[in-house]
Amino acid sequence: MEFEEFVKAAFVKMIYEVIEADGKIHPAELEILNKLKSVIGFDDAFLKRARLLEYDNALVTLYNLPHEQKKALANILDDVAISDGAIHKKEMDLIINTFINIGLGEETE
Repeated sequence: MEFEEFVKAAFVKMIYEVIEADGKIHPAELEILNKLKSVIGFDDAFLKRARLLEYDNALVTLYNLPHEQKKALANILDDVAISDGAIHKKEMDLIINTFINIGLGEETE
């Protein structure tokens, strides 16, 4: 799936938010992040810029996405959260709040 640069930035911001949610960056989370670089199409410099994006600004971008792209984000965030073998409560809370804030589940498919 192709994404515009500002959408990629919002995706990468949320991915990194999930990685950092439990206060520990697990090697398996970094491994999946590296795999996502080629899937989404970003590099380390882009990652650094995306991490500076304000959380609320990322949510606004994601809220305005088509349902298909929101579902793609949901799958990615779930994969990142379980990559270290366990979903921490803070990761789950962040993912659920993100889904609520971007209106995922409100659309009709």
